[in-house]
Amino acid sequence: MESYRVFDKYYRRYDEWYLIHDNIRRLENKCIRTLTPYGRILDIGVGTAALLEGVRGVIVGIDPAEKPLAIASKRGVLPVNGFGEELPFIDEYFDTVLIVVTICFLQDPLRVLHEAWRVLRRGGFLITCFVPRSSCWGRHYVFLRDSGRSVFYRYARFYDANEVLYMLSIAGFHVRDYCSILKTPPYQPVGVENPVIGLHPYAGFVCVRAVKY
Repeated sequence: MESYRVFDKYYRRYDEWYLIHDNIRRLENKCIRTLTPYGRILDIGVGTAALLEGVRGVIVGIDPAEKPLAIASKRGVLPVNGFGEELPFIDEYFDTVLIVVTICFLQDPLRVLHEAWRVLRRGGFLITCFVPRSSCWGRHYVFLRDSGRSVFYRYARFYDANEVLYMLSIAGFHVRDYCSILKTPPYQPVGVENPVIGLHPYAGFVCVRAVKY
């Protein structure tokens, strides 16, 4: 089964996870906003838009899973049902492109990154957020995947920062800065954290901002 079909089937369970773990959602959202998405924004793999609270701009969200888009629409996102590998937008239309906790579910991440480069204007930013494979949270999700305890991560492939940076360079992007958060390990209470500018070795959530020249 392609991963997006899982999100279409269990979209309510996916969205409820963020409601139950609102402290984690707030930290990840804080990290995203620290890198300041702006203008005309495209979110590739937007899902239910659970992580976009407080992001300013006109947000278009594309996702192959149709049912989560209904929730995203209620959160102010302009929904488009489609694939990141074939974006239905003209060249250089967007100021910011977001790929948030989506890259691990993509069958062809390089193709999606090339498409993101195409629709992003020159001088615009791509913000890619992910769970590093070697972090405590990455190892936790790998365990859930390999043990069959998560329907969502069954088809996921996790990456470390050096692999994501390599893919960004291949797609033509130039990395500008980073934001890291979620240093608390799984199964421990997650408290208040401030985003760390840079790559933190223990962070379970990392965002990379790269520019298209």
